[in-house]
Amino acid sequence: MDTLVFSLLAWVMAAMGVSGASIDPPMVIEMSAQDLTLEAYRDQPELLPASGIDQRVFALYSWEAGSNGAIYILNAASSEGLQDGEDPLENPIFQERLIHELVHHVQYHTDMYKQFQCRNQGEKQAYILGGKFLQQRSAFDPLFNRQVLAHIYSRC
Repeated sequence: MDTLVFSLLAWVMAAMGVSGASIDPPMVIEMSAQDLTLEAYRDQPELLPASGIDQRVFALYSWEAGSNGAIYILNAASSEGLQDGEDPLENPIFQERLIHELVHHVQYHTDMYKQFQCRNQGEKQAYILGGKFLQQRSAFDPLFNRQVLAHIYSRC
């Protein structure tokens, strides 16, 4: 996992134009869908879905966790698009989810968040770069409406 995270972090930094910066990678914690949902709703348990799983949550970034932030992510083996016999870490859908959260990691460590009117504005870049990553690999993008989502989720 470490090699993958270093590689994807380098890709993100280059794509964001901050390749000269020195940013240590966050820790990455793979979780079940239920544990990831619990983490997502930790501060608002009253909104937790009755099923205990929010199908919309694939990954989260926390700059407060660990010494250098943390990415909580749905375990690679549970990610869609996995081919028989494929190493789960080679799955471009899993990698794109890491990319998305690594964009937030770079935004935080380069103080880009200070330029945003609200934290949501960072979502646009994360969605767009995730799509670019999948396109470069000729991989299927499960978010057919990525541009719309980038716009909606980046609103303050």
